[in-house]
Amino acid sequence: MMVSRRTLLQGGMLGGAAALTPAGVRMAFAATGASTANMIVFVLLRGGMDGLYMVAPSDDADLIAARPASLRLLASGTTPALPLAHGPSSNDWRLHPAAPEFKALYDAGHLAFVHAAGIPADSRSHFQMQAMLEHGVADPTLLTRTSGWIGQYANATGIASSTFAVISADSTLPASMSGDNEALSIANPKQFTLGSTPRSLFIQTAYGVADGAVAASGRIAIDAVNLFQRKSTGFVAPAAGTYANNAFGQGLSVIAETIKLDIGLQVAEVEYNDWDTHVAEQSRFANSASILSKGLGAFYNDIAAYANRVTIVVMSEFGRRVQSNASGGTDHGHGNVMMVLGGQVAGGRIYGTWPGLHPAVLDLGDVPVTTDYRSVLSEIITAARGAPPAAVFPGFTAGAALGLLTSQG
Repeated sequence: MMVSRRTLLQGGMLGGAAALTPAGVRMAFAATGASTANMIVFVLLRGGMDGLYMVAPSDDADLIAARPASLRLLASGTTPALPLAHGPSSNDWRLHPAAPEFKALYDAGHLAFVHAAGIPADSRSHFQMQAMLEHGVADPTLLTRTSGWIGQYANATGIASSTFAVISADSTLPASMSGDNEALSIANPKQFTLGSTPRSLFIQTAYGVADGAVAASGRIAIDAVNLFQRKSTGFVAPAAGTYANNAFGQGLSVIAETIKLDIGLQVAEVEYNDWDTHVAEQSRFANSASILSKGLGAFYNDIAAYANRVTIVVMSEFGRRVQSNASGGTDHGHGNVMMVLGGQVAGGRIYGTWPGLHPAVLDLGDVPVTTDYRSVLSEIITAARGAPPAAVFPGFTAGAALGLLTSQG
């Protein structure tokens, strides 16, 4: 029986310049790292984020007709939405007012949006669309493959056998990392340990003298834990309050710590699951948008010295319908907005082909997908390690690059 160090760890056997931004938000944008390896941080927003409530044309007549003011981005009022330059149309493009950190990063040229993006498939099922997203496909018949897109990327680039190359900041490994037997889940660095001194000595002695596949995998896992602990010695944690006391903020802090320890991180994933806004969307979305914006703002400040090596991609399995429902919310849709953040990002611009929101161009009442999500990911993985998109996304052929990165723009 093949036993990986991931199995052992999960099973418990081993037990710069500053810019003043809206609402007093302060962001740092320095970017010099200790090495040159590029890293990807994938942020998955489960539940179907309403892209038209995060970034949208505030003056679009069709959107105004389809939704009440409470579910639109308004140009005036007590809390006007934040203006965004360089939209994909001549409309007045705005960002949700609960996301001032995103506004700061966008204006500084570090954050880009891609609108009308997503999975070119007809399903509105959370389960099926998340499965396709995590496996890097747009055809449900391809869900029989066992590897996720991050696992495929790790194997295609040869990083799958590297310690700490692929990590999840959540308590379990996501389906996107399946196929990489060395991927690790580090939800809490304080628990990534062999335990007390007597317990640690016992475990290391036991695995040191044992034979077989289990013992070999155990020794690899022990080495991983010991490396992490050695690197963590003297590590200075961010000041209290840097990250909010919620699961998303703490997950981002784990990734930031792993980056700063410089122990070989290549790909990380963290999730935020509170976007299924069928009911009472106005307050729920504002809270979620604030947590997302504050979390990524704190993360980007924390890794400012490494920003030129890190590209962050944020996406959800689908967007919401253009027309609001009778419960003060929106139902499952298709096209959505993706976010790309980093020191190499040609930001301050909304990318993609914007189809408009006239009923005649909608996809059964939804924003149509004009940019395949794999096009965005392909640009990033190719720039990071030259990974061939065909090896990572079966059945997909990359077209012309959007120019999301400065080397392409």
